[in-house]
Amino acid sequence: MSKRVSCGAVKRSAFVQRAFTLIEVLVTTSIICLLIALATSGIRGAFASAKSSACSSNLRHMGVAAHMYAATNRGSFPAAVIYFQEASSIRTVAWDFESTQGGATKPGALTTFTDHPLNAMQCPEFQTATTSSQALTGYNYNTTFIGHEGFYPEVDQDGVMQDGWSRVRLGLNASQQRHAANVALFADAGFRGGSNKFMRAPGNTVELDVGMIHAGTSAFCHAGCCNACFLDGHSASFSAPCTSAFSNAQLLKFVTDFPKNGFLSADDSAYDPR
Repeated sequence: MSKRVSCGAVKRSAFVQRAFTLIEVLVTTSIICLLIALATSGIRGAFASAKSSACSSNLRHMGVAAHMYAATNRGSFPAAVIYFQEASSIRTVAWDFESTQGGATKPGALTTFTDHPLNAMQCPEFQTATTSSQALTGYNYNTTFIGHEGFYPEVDQDGVMQDGWSRVRLGLNASQQRHAANVALFADAGFRGGSNKFMRAPGNTVELDVGMIHAGTSAFCHAGCCNACFLDGHSASFSAPCTSAFSNAQLLKFVTDFPKNGFLSADDSAYDPR
């Protein structure tokens, strides 16, 4: 004689089984989501590490290019920027690119010694380049002490136009560069306005302009670190942004955007090779 089971009992049994399966699904889903989150975090970390490595490689190539330039120019590194008056416009010759009449640009003196300037001169973390003149940005060059810095053309008291090399503040020559292993030649560039290509030292002994030096800071964009190529050719990272003796809350917030960007040292030790 077969045992009869009521319809209600069957429904309760099925309900219990379905509820248990739902719990299993929820637990399994939670575990999968956790694993995905861990994997995603690991992938992001791997990408960030790869970008930092590519950045360091770029900086080393730029250092080699700068030394190759110096070897063919009596030990002098490229000028940071020089201005030439041409007809009704000014031609700007900078270390990374040269702007010609009509607004066109072409690679500058340094990129002549770089195989792939559009790649080597672009930090992988710098994503805001939008024009041809910005394409070779993302790094800055030690302008305070190494690169010669030109000033805009002007007419002197005799009515003679002064431009080009007649309007230049010279950088330190090779005989004055005694601490090459401690001094940055190129580094990740950054201030509140984006990138900058003229690295400024915090001591303000050359520019005598606190706004200018706070706009010439470096970007700590690789997991809070800033990559740099040193004057002796090696590359390394600075782990923390610094302020200067001239810093105040307004300059750090509205010009530098600290601590996203900052100086490589609190004094000129990371900039001055003497």
